[in-house]
Amino acid sequence: MAVFNLLAEPDRYVPCSTENMLVDHDYRAYWLRHFGEHFNTIVRLAIENYGEAARERAAGCHEALKNDLRLIAEKPDRHGRLDLLVLDMLRQERLIEFGLPDPFELAKTRENEVALALYPQIVAELDSHHSEEEALLLAVEGIFAGNIFDLGAGATTKLFAHASPDFIAVRDGLGGKRPWLVDHYEAFARRTFAKGHRKCVFFCDNAGSDCLLGVMPFCRLLAQRGTQVLIAANRLPALNDMTVAELRKIMPRLCAIDPVLNDLYRRGRIAVIDSGGVAPLIDLREISDELNAHSADADLVVLEGMGRGLESNFEARFRVDALKLCMIKEDIVARRHNGKIFDTVFRFDAA
Repeated sequence: MAVFNLLAEPDRYVPCSTENMLVDHDYRAYWLRHFGEHFNTIVRLAIENYGEAARERAAGCHEALKNDLRLIAEKPDRHGRLDLLVLDMLRQERLIEFGLPDPFELAKTRENEVALALYPQIVAELDSHHSEEEALLLAVEGIFAGNIFDLGAGATTKLFAHASPDFIAVRDGLGGKRPWLVDHYEAFARRTFAKGHRKCVFFCDNAGSDCLLGVMPFCRLLAQRGTQVLIAANRLPALNDMTVAELRKIMPRLCAIDPVLNDLYRRGRIAVIDSGGVAPLIDLREISDELNAHSADADLVVLEGMGRGLESNFEARFRVDALKLCMIKEDIVARRHNGKIFDTVFRFDAA
């Protein structure tokens, strides 16, 4: 694993720099409670995914995690630092220990199938636009709409644990609602249409509508304009995030229904790459060697999703243009950014 070679000041980089649960008592209490309560959903999905034989293991895993959270509440500095990455890794280590590495596997598969059925309509709509500006804005709204499928966030877990989000309705509801909570869209659009980007590293987030209806059409649009796009996905499962193995498996099915994407993928204008990530957030000091080898000449980094773009890397600085975009789905995160649930963030920082 390596430090991401596009960081502007790698020696000063700190993931989750906008939070410190060792001193922020409200933030610590909120997330300890969230991780404990949310694990009820994980237990249910684990049994659904691994079968009734996994019930005892899931219950044991839940007890172990509750004990971990109790010990942290008693001694917050027991792991040194304390932030969401620490809690995420603790939860995933417990799931692996109890033989439940990917409780969300069936949920991801279900949502991927729903998204695949809608994908031709979404890209056909983008292709029908005579205005590149209108197409780009619609693609961005698609990323926001897709990002609502998040089974790790309090506001959306209960909504979509058993039902698929209505992508079209969510996206259409975003239309005309600018300015967004953070809205640097015009600066990004000017840069894009002035000279475009040579190569983009796009750190993707969730499976289903997020990746297939939001991320993929956006990356396809950039690639059509001449940008080579590396879609970087997690190495290991984490909540309902898309893994690199899952994305590589589904790409031939997308290409089979989309000749444009098929051509771009075949020519390497769009590629899927292992980010090295193992959590819903990302520590850019632990990037795969493969990604670093292919990203050295990139001139655009995109961090998509609340975990990667807002919670763990909102203040991260890069040597190249950087875009951070997501929909906010946790009340305390919204309040810390002077917003509300389902507000959207589009932060663009020029190199």
